Amino acid sequence: MRPHFATSITYFLQEGRENLPECLKIVFQSAKQQSIEKIVIFTARGEGVQMALETFCPLEEYRNIQLVAVTFPQGKEFTHENKPLDVRIPDETKKLLANHNVPIIRAHLPFDPIAPPFSDRGVLAQDLSLVESALNIFGGGMSLCVQAVVLACDAGAVELGEHVIAMTSDTAILVQAAATRRMLRELVVREILCKPAILSIGRKESQIEGRISPKMIEGEADQKPLLGEGKADTAK
Repeated sequence: MRPHFATSITYFLQEGRENLPECLKIVFQSAKQQSIEKIVIFTARGEGVQMALETFCPLEEYRNIQLVAVTFPQGKEFTHENKPLDVRIPDETKKLLANHNVPIIRAHLPFDPIAPPFSDRGVLAQDLSLVESALNIFGGGMSLCVQAVVLACDAGAVELGEHVIAMTSDTAILVQAAATRRMLRELVVREILCKPAILSIGRKESQIEGRISPKMIEGEADQKPLLGEGKADTAK
C-alpha cells in the first residue's frame, strides 16, 4: 500500500447558501465513495436537510445514509442591520424531519462563550472561543462543522470514534467524531471535501483579494496533486 493518497477539494468563490446544492452533491458522492453512513448537517432553518431528503435520500445509491441535523440553541440571538432576526427551523420542516427519523440536535455551541450577568465579570468558556477564531481561518463554516459533530456525539446520534461527514452550506469535512470533553484529544479531520476559497462574508473578501485568477476559475491552470498522482483507498 502506498503511504499516501491524492484526492480533490472543491473551492467555492464565495461563502454562503448559494453553495448549498453543490455542497450536498459533493457530500453524498463522498459518503458513497468512502462508505460513510451518517451525514451531520449544521442548519439554521432546515433548508439543507430538507434538500437532502428531497433530492438525494430517495436515490437508491444513498438509501443507507442517515442524516443528523444540528442547529443553534434555544435563545440564540441574531440581528441584521441592528434589527432582530428570526432564525429557526419552521414547524413544517420539523415535521418533515420527524417523518424521516432525522434527529434535530440543539444545545449550547461548545465554542460560544457564556456571557456574564455584569460587564465587570469574567467571560466563561472564553478559551474555547479562541478555537472557533482559529478554525475561522478556513472559513466560517469550519467551526460549525466541528461543533456539529461534537454536539451530535454528545447527544448519542454519532458514536465515539465514528467516521462521519459534517457540512454547512459551503463547507464539508470527513471527521472521526469525539464528544465535547474529548474533542481536543480525539477528534480528527480526515479530509476537507469543500470550502470557500474567498471569505466573502466573514472577511468581506473579493476574488482580487483572494488572488483567484480567471485561469483557475476556468480550469486552465496546471493542477498537480500535492500528495502524488492517483488515489488510494482512505480509512473508512
